[in-house]
Amino acid sequence: MDLTKETYRELVALYQGKDIVRDISIDLVPLWCEDYYFMNPKAELVQVVVDTSATSLTYLFDIDLQRNVVAYGLPIFSKHRRDASRMAGHPQSGGSRFHRGHLMAHSIGGGTDINLVPQLGKLNIGEFRALERKARNLAEQNVRCLYFVRAIYSTKSQTPRRFEQCIIHPSKTIDYEMHNNF
Repeated sequence: MDLTKETYRELVALYQGKDIVRDISIDLVPLWCEDYYFMNPKAELVQVVVDTSATSLTYLFDIDLQRNVVAYGLPIFSKHRRDASRMAGHPQSGGSRFHRGHLMAHSIGGGTDINLVPQLGKLNIGEFRALERKARNLAEQNVRCLYFVRAIYSTKSQTPRRFEQCIIHPSKTIDYEMHNNF
């Protein structure tokens, strides 16, 4: 199955429950796994839940290739400064063009470690921030939403080829972007 903006719109439109923000990931995780396994049939994916007093975010991580596949959860509004020293030694490739990008921005509850991926600097400080800011603004207004970022790989490297970003709103609408990372 090719996951697209339309795929997500259809899935959201078909939802019949009472709390799409809480429930929709139950349908999304198998789709993300299926899509990843298509290109990486021997992958060993694990779900890692980072649950703190402030937030709960979940990461799908490929143990074999040591890379993040998807990060998702309910954004929180965070004013805490990130610990830059924790980022030292995390994935980076492609020289100075790439940053150690966060799938989940620190400002919405994301940490470091499993949350870091090589991301083009111009993407990291550019167009990627639009949906991050939207998710942060929703969190600041105490509006629940599901936010996810999916890293899409075309090789066995640690560097994603693309990033898929999406906010799923309680109103059953979505904000969606696909970003190239090359």
